[in-house]
Amino acid sequence: MSLRAPKAAVATLMIASILAAPTAVLADTPQSLSAKIGGKPFESDDDGILYLMPTKSTLNLMAATKGASAYPPPKTPIDRLAIMCKNFDAKPVKYAAKDFGGHGCEVKFVQGVSKTPMGEPQAEYRIAPGNNVLEITSVKGKVIEGKFAFELVEVKTKAKLSITDGTFKAEDRQK
Repeated sequence: MSLRAPKAAVATLMIASILAAPTAVLADTPQSLSAKIGGKPFESDDDGILYLMPTKSTLNLMAATKGASAYPPPKTPIDRLAIMCKNFDAKPVKYAAKDFGGHGCEVKFVQGVSKTPMGEPQAEYRIAPGNNVLEITSVKGKVIEGKFAFELVEVKTKAKLSITDGTFKAEDRQK
């Protein structure tokens, strides 16, 4: 019994798979995010930033260490910052300390993401009571800009970590 497919069928399948593949959304705006984390510079690049508005009232902004999306991936540890806020109406807004924690905004910083699936990171930090602020200073279509500063605490050791001087420009690149 032969398992060979006719050339026409193979060609048809190849064309169908190309047409079915999602097309990349063309980016109009270069993205950037930078901050001082524990006093050290943290920077993400265009490929390492993901800004989504999965619902009309939720903001999700995620950033990985600059170069994390490259192939091959960097040999240095990769860190990830995630910010999620409810009650975002796609207008400039300032979230103050009272808006963090269970009140609408969550922040997570993972230091040294594991290179193995389901592996443990070097450290995982969550938002803590303190001088927390996220300000969306500009909203133009799918592009937002802003600044931030957070006080975090390590989940296991309870060590504190400050994120200061944070700025970003991000584009929602969903279709």
